[in-house]
Formats: sequence, C-alpha cells, structure tokens
Amino acid sequence: MHAETVELLSGKGKFPMEQAVVMSAAIDMGIEKPQLVTVPIMDARFAVMDARLVALDARITQVEARMELKLQQWAVKMIIAMLMGQTALGPIGMEVFSSVRHALSTLVR
Repeated sequence: MHAETVELLSGKGKFPMEQAVVMSAAIDMGIEKPQLVTVPIMDARFAVMDARLVALDARITQVEARMELKLQQWAVKMIIAMLMGQTALGPIGMEVFSSVRHALSTLVR
C-alpha cells in the first residue's frame, strides 16, 4: 500500500518524490495507529459536562435567591420610607414641624 500511495501522490498529485514518501508514511501511520474516540470516553466527557451544568445551575439558583432577598429587603425599605413620608406630611408631621419651628423661634429670641 505504501508504494501505491507514493505513486499516486507523485503521479496524480504531482508531489516531489521526497514529499510523496513522507506523506505516504504519515498516512500509513494514521491507519496503523488510529486513536479512535470510544463510547466510554465520550460517556465520561458527557458526564463531566453534565456535572458542570449541574454546578452552574446550583450557582444560578443561589444568585437568584440572593437577588430575591435583596429585592424583598428593598421593598420593605421603600414601604417604610413611604410611611415616614406620609407621616411627615400628615397632620402629625405638620404638628411636629410646627412645634420644632416654635421651639427654634423661642431659642433665637
């Protein structure tokens, strides 16, 4: 087969003889010592990818939980801020403001 390959490469392929011999040897080596990917190797690689995806899903779930907690905390803070604003603008807040103004005006005089 080696001779047929050299003849094919040098004749039809128009390779110089040295290149045809080297190419033929490389082709023969590839045929004699193939390194095929077997099913167990592929299964192991798929298992590694599945494990990575599971780990990634777990991390995404953790981030989502943290974001949900922060959003809930932010919502509580906004409700408290709105209640304080309403209180400050309501009758109680106006009375407190008037009392503080009156106290300041007596201190200044």
